[in-house]
Amino acid sequence: MAHIFSLATPASPAYHKGSRSGDQVKFPESGFFQGFNKPSRLEADIFELETTGTIPRDINGTFFRIQPDHRFPPLFEEDIHFNGDGSVSAFRFENGHVDFRQRFVHTDRFKAETKARKSLLGRYRNPYTDNEMVKGIIRTASNTNIIFWRGVLLATKEDGPPFAMDPVTLETIGRYDFDGQVQSPTFTAHPKFDPDTGEMVCYGYEAGGNGYDASCDIVVYTIDKDGKKTEECWYKAPFCGMIHDCAITKNYLILPLTPIKVNAERLKKGGNHFAWDPDEDQWYGIVPRRNGKPEDIVWLRADNGFHGHVAGSYEDSSGNIVVDLTIASDNVFYFFPPDSQADTPMTLLQRNKLVSDTYRWVFDPKTPINTRVQPHKLFGTNGEFSRIDDRVLTKKYNHFWQCNIDPSKPYDFQKCGPPAGGLFNVLGHYEWESGKKDTFWAGPTCTFQEPVFVPKASSSPADLVEGEGYIMALLNHLDILRNDILIFDAQNLSQGPLAVIHLPVKLRLGLHGNFVEQKDIDEWAEKRKEGGEVGPAVPAKEMLPWQKKMAEEEGLGSAVSVPGKGVGNGLNGTIGINGH
Repeated sequence: MAHIFSLATPASPAYHKGSRSGDQVKFPESGFFQGFNKPSRLEADIFELETTGTIPRDINGTFFRIQPDHRFPPLFEEDIHFNGDGSVSAFRFENGHVDFRQRFVHTDRFKAETKARKSLLGRYRNPYTDNEMVKGIIRTASNTNIIFWRGVLLATKEDGPPFAMDPVTLETIGRYDFDGQVQSPTFTAHPKFDPDTGEMVCYGYEAGGNGYDASCDIVVYTIDKDGKKTEECWYKAPFCGMIHDCAITKNYLILPLTPIKVNAERLKKGGNHFAWDPDEDQWYGIVPRRNGKPEDIVWLRADNGFHGHVAGSYEDSSGNIVVDLTIASDNVFYFFPPDSQADTPMTLLQRNKLVSDTYRWVFDPKTPINTRVQPHKLFGTNGEFSRIDDRVLTKKYNHFWQCNIDPSKPYDFQKCGPPAGGLFNVLGHYEWESGKKDTFWAGPTCTFQEPVFVPKASSSPADLVEGEGYIMALLNHLDILRNDILIFDAQNLSQGPLAVIHLPVKLRLGLHGNFVEQKDIDEWAEKRKEGGEVGPAVPAKEMLPWQKKMAEEEGLGSAVSVPGKGVGNGLNGTIGINGH
């Protein structure tokens, strides 16, 4: 009997010289789209997931996480993971049981490409490579972090504004501008929440134009617990580079500027958004959290390195700023090489051999600008995706957790191939005060995704004990293409998981997530209902300033769609979406 695929009519190649040719739904046969990296394209509901072990019954809430997941084959064969559509997972825990829901974020690009039934947006953060049909669209895929804020989920990516979702149904509400108060073209995927004041401290970089023009502008906002914007200040960076994460203390915001640079001319030529600069320093911008002025920013510099994610940050008894974060010794984003290697095919680019330790910096906020600084200490880890007990953010803390790379452990390359996303084969718990290291190895065919901390239920804030709770993390089975969720006692990883929740499907490599207590979801559901104290969340009603400017310059006037009307006309009168 003939093999079933031999009976199908042969199709022409899906890609020609690296670009899409035709509308065949076939993904590239490259590393970012094969094996465990293959797009899942999944929306699903699964009631009552299978479990091994015992889920602690005091876990009552939802573990939200988000992943980039291409719905359609990309326009360019060498597209990257970070350019996939945002797709949100919700694992609802209650009384020892878990239910699962997965939904895409219905961004403007999602709606436009759904209508066209194909990809219309081109390279990562480069509008010059888009199909003309979507000129002027808000391009963000909202695929990097998913956070709970005043009764809604915000799906975020630092190249655009957030999109709001319902935390129960995962239905997309629309582009979220904080009731018209935030109009910047970009918004961080890592806002910070002050546990004492309830404030959100957030920012956008490359914020001066449309978010894709190498602007050196940085905007910093504070939104108070009642949803009111109380602070907005604009600053200048020494160059346009990536500021992926930030740190806050009681009085300061710290912005790590990574030497991976944006160049407007490179973008106009269809090139990468970023290019690594091995000769540039890493920088740290320090600004006051309150009453900031543009001239207040203090930029400090250190030897070249690639910033990862922040663990904790606080002010010590001397008023110095303590910031802990991972820093890699070389370019983590090997697919954004230096400009001198810009013409190198993706297939020839290799992951750099690097170490990513956890650095402790101690900054004197009165230090003169451009001062060169040295790290206070290195913990001695090799990892990324650090998390802490967020209840002690801005305070001196002891515990942190992260995914680690241990090349001394066995890895079954024959079964798994190259480890998708990196060899994060160990989950680690570390203590600054004692130097204690407590780890769990995933085994020769598995890797971890970012952990989240889940506090044990307590009767009052006075009962808070830092680090008392659980760690949840997705486990990637690279050999059988499936995921589990592992739950650990947060301070005893080495004893192994308390429970393993089995997914019958493969999710894609996620980026970030958070656990939200059910009492918070329920409380805000009451406030957000019709006639409630706050009322339903409202999507953005106006285009962003850069869109209005583009419409005026091109003389399109009313041809531009009005936000809130769904799919409308783009700035060229086709199917762009300029709000929600």
